[in-house]
This record gives sequence, C-alpha cells and structure tokens, in this order.
Amino acid sequence: MGCLFTFSSILNFYLLMKLPLISCLLLLSLGACQKDAEDEVQPEYADWYALRAPDDRAIEAVHGDIDGTLLITTGYKIYRTTDRGRTWRTADYRSNSSLLGFLQLQDTLLILNAQLGSASNNATAYAIYPSYFSLDQGMTWKPYTDWRRRNDFEPKVARNRATSASGMEYSIDFLVTPVSPQSSSSYIETVGIRTSMGKQLSLPQEHQLTSVYFDASSRLYVTGSAPLCGRGKDFSFCGEQNGVLYVSKKPQP
Repeated sequence: MGCLFTFSSILNFYLLMKLPLISCLLLLSLGACQKDAEDEVQPEYADWYALRAPDDRAIEAVHGDIDGTLLITTGYKIYRTTDRGRTWRTADYRSNSSLLGFLQLQDTLLILNAQLGSASNNATAYAIYPSYFSLDQGMTWKPYTDWRRRNDFEPKVARNRATSASGMEYSIDFLVTPVSPQSSSSYIETVGIRTSMGKQLSLPQEHQLTSVYFDASSRLYVTGSAPLCGRGKDFSFCGEQNGVLYVSKKPQP
C-alpha cells in the first residue's frame, strides 16, 4: 500500500519533532524565573541578616523574632513575616496615626504613635501613647483605650537604646555637624551602634538609624532607612528608598 500523507498527519509529525525544542525552551524559561527569584532574596552578611521593607519608607520599629513571627512598621503600615522577610503580609491596621514603637504587655501587643524626647543629645527617645492593640501577634488591630493612663507618659518604650540579657546597653550613636561654622542649625546623622562599655558596632552599610531592639535570644535588631550614598548637604539614597532591618546572627553580650 502506498504512503498517503494528509495535511493533518504532516502537522502532527511536525509538532512531535518540535517537542524536544519546546521542552528545552520551557526549561530555560523556568531557569530564568528561578534566577529572578534568587536575585530577590534578602542580602546576607557575615554578622548580620538584612531584611528589606516592602515599601519605600524607613523602618521605624520592630517586634518579635526572626525565627518566628516578626513585625515591622514603616510609620503608617504594619507588616508581618514568618519566613525571615522573604514575604510580607500587611496587617489589618486602619488608622492614619504615625507608628513609632511596639510594646508587649503580657498577651497584649500595643502600638505607640508618638515620641517623647530627642536622641541627638544622647538622651533617651521614647515611643509613647498606645493607640491600637493586637491579641494575634500583630495581624489584626483594634483601638486601645486605657482610662488609667497617667501623666508620666506610661507605658513607653525606648527607641534609641536597648539592653541585652546580660545588662549591656546598646544605643544609636549620633553625630551632630553644624551646617556652617556660624550656623545654629546642624545635620543630625547616625553613625552606628555603641555599647555602654564603649564598643562600636559597624553595620554593612550607612543608614539613618531609627531604633534598636533585642529578642528573647539576645539578638540585636537595628532599624533604619535605605542605604545612604551621601550625607549632610549631599544627602542621598543609593537607590530605592525601602528601609532596612539588620538582625545580628549571634546573641550580643
């Protein structure tokens, strides 16, 4: 019997011949997607984990544990991660009040929305005035009302200094530089972290730092702006303005 080729059989044969090529293209495509995903992994350094904020603001405060549930606020939103910052969920916080600190009181987590004091003169700056509370590790928030609130700004939590389990204090180190020799105005810059014993801790990049915090394992958390490529009158960010959170890989003494 002679060979009978129809248009349909020729098309099927052509598609079968093309399958290896299509498979290769799919593998190449998947490889490209995986590479893109790897490029988005948070940067890591010898002594620090670095987590990048999901929006273009400085990170103002942090609460929790990098190995469990971790919360950050960028001033007007609260974000929650359970996978070391690879993904973030926006918490159900519905207010236009600025957010500057977290405070745990037994099973209740408070968010504080004002600041008392300035850290630039080596004083302690406190986050004060609890406005909302959460009972589910920061996922949902409700308005907080405490009729027992006193006039001494309690409860409050320090923003620019924190104490490790051993009693060592860690604080944000500030540098105040006059705008000019005759000027009464100054540039206020943060230059790292110092301990109460005089030790200086350097961070992988320069930032305007905002707060420090210790978890239950005595690992140090430092929040701040995006990396800086200029200071003073030449102030500039290196690129995008998403804030950064550093977490020490080892407990601090």
